[in-house]
Amino acid sequence: MFETVQNELAKGKCLGIFPEGGSHDRTDLLPLKVGVAAIAFGVLEKHDRNVPIVPVGLNYFRGHRFRGRVVVEFGEPVSIDKQTLSVYKTSKRLGYQSLLAKVEEGMRSVIVTAPNYNELKLIHTVRRIYQHTPSAMMPSNPTKYRQDMARRMSVGYQILKEKFNGEDSLPQEVLDLKKRFEDYQNTLEQWGIRDYQVNQLDVPFNTLLYLYLH
Repeated sequence: MFETVQNELAKGKCLGIFPEGGSHDRTDLLPLKVGVAAIAFGVLEKHDRNVPIVPVGLNYFRGHRFRGRVVVEFGEPVSIDKQTLSVYKTSKRLGYQSLLAKVEEGMRSVIVTAPNYNELKLIHTVRRIYQHTPSAMMPSNPTKYRQDMARRMSVGYQILKEKFNGEDSLPQEVLDLKKRFEDYQNTLEQWGIRDYQVNQLDVPFNTLLYLYLH
């Protein structure tokens, strides 16, 4: 199996793999299996090809019911660098552990926990709007920055709810702000556009209305 997978990856094909050993709907990672690291190092050794490992985060909502939802997030690719390769040449076990640590970090960066889909959608909307404010400085790695910000906002919102014993007991100014974001989301859904498309709407209103009606 390993030989077949490594040969296909060397040809430029892709492989979807669950490094935890399976899929689940928990909110945190299980310990990663060594297989993904063994495959990557095997391709490098046998075919001299450094295969990028793309972290993928899956957030399930009502996953065991018909028409459940899943939110998919893609992170920055992880590759075997010189330092990890040097460790591997000294000890395969330590090399595997070093690469798995990078894969786990990448996977954690794309997992944003939320109790339901609407709250996760709200977090992403708040994050996108905040990004366009002058105080939100964009670093050299925008993908990692966006994902880290969404994760921090999710954790912060959970802490806020715990502090005030539930969402309904939040300060009125927070509830009012949440209502404004929800109204904004509803408006976008009525017009059939995404939040990130708002700044691209430079077409005349009549044209936009024509597209909406059709």
